[in-house]
Amino acid sequence: MHTLSDATIFTQLRFWVLVLCSLVLPAAIFVTLFVRREFSKATVLAFGLLLIVLAGVDIFMLRALALEAQATPSLADDVVFSSELSIALYIFPAAFGTFGLNMVSHVLMHYLKKKEALFEAHRTPAAQPAAATTTTTQGRAVRERVRAPAASTGAQGPRRRGASAAASSSPLRVSARREARAAANARSPAAGG
Repeated sequence: MHTLSDATIFTQLRFWVLVLCSLVLPAAIFVTLFVRREFSKATVLAFGLLLIVLAGVDIFMLRALALEAQATPSLADDVVFSSELSIALYIFPAAFGTFGLNMVSHVLMHYLKKKEALFEAHRTPAAQPAAATTTTTQGRAVRERVRAPAASTGAQGPRRRGASAAASSSPLRVSARREARAAANARSPAAGG
């Protein structure tokens, strides 16, 4: 004859482990994720891996309970674990496993993007000195050109200097102004001669 613990699966330890792994622990993880404001990448990775492990344990327990449900005399066990209704129970581990996989994937993608950026930073220094030399030379030329007209127009009042300083913030404006002044200076001596 069957003892009380063998009469139904709902009184066995495996059933309560299933409830713990499929409802209680994932709910606690999600509450923790939504309540706390910030997490380290290691914490997100640990929670993601824990959700994946819980999904695996959940599937294992569902399979084991389905086999045990057939051996018990209780019909309620058969309805929950051995019928079409049992397919619905697999939604929980599928969902938690997917969430866990997405969390692990997020952390790994962040890590790989960081490594890729480091690789690009180490790969491009050979090309940077030539570009830096050109930029430095252009920067010096722009500064010299900006200083020269500013020195020649020093007699202008503070209002004019303030306006030219505000306008000279853009390199395009500086070069356009410089070209206009050069053209005006080139026309002035020619007109007078």
